[in-house]
Amino acid sequence: MIEFIKGNVHHVTVDQIVVDVSGVGYGIYSSMATLSRVKIAEPVTLYTHYSVREDGASLYGFLTQDELNMFRKLITVTKVGPKAAIAMLSTYTVETLCQLIMAHNLDALSKAPGIGKKTAERIVLELKDKVNKMGIQPASTPEQGTLFQDDVMGALISLGYQRNEALEAVRATADRGVSTEESLKAALSWLMK
Repeated sequence: MIEFIKGNVHHVTVDQIVVDVSGVGYGIYSSMATLSRVKIAEPVTLYTHYSVREDGASLYGFLTQDELNMFRKLITVTKVGPKAAIAMLSTYTVETLCQLIMAHNLDALSKAPGIGKKTAERIVLELKDKVNKMGIQPASTPEQGTLFQDDVMGALISLGYQRNEALEAVRATADRGVSTEESLKAALSWLMK
């Protein structure tokens, strides 16, 4: 129905981007990957999914078509709603998520907030063939840094950093740590520059 929204970023909240399109502000829920890359007052195009449920209508949007496609695949899985799909896309990149699904890595998949082992099993069962068609090759280990993003984000926020600052630091240093502690040190060093 609404395939994309193009306008200027009015402001960013913890889980939404408000885009000003000719004087109308659209509140669009998004992943940390997208939230961390948009800048206030700059132009943006978000590929969107319009969701109507019993409790209301919501708009979800992403900077890339791949992220939108993965979001749409995730919400087709039994017991995975838009919030859980956003949590998964905030924890892992699309490529890493595809790799984890193809590798049947339930432990890593269940690290996303709100995703338990049974839901991770359903995701693998229902999406492995669809993800395989995306043409992303499985890797032996997931992309470094993605497993620790939630812990590092939580630690930075508890230290008093704003969520947007923490998001930017986690994204900028995602490849520098192989443990939560190392990732946190790298993010703190980046923030102190």
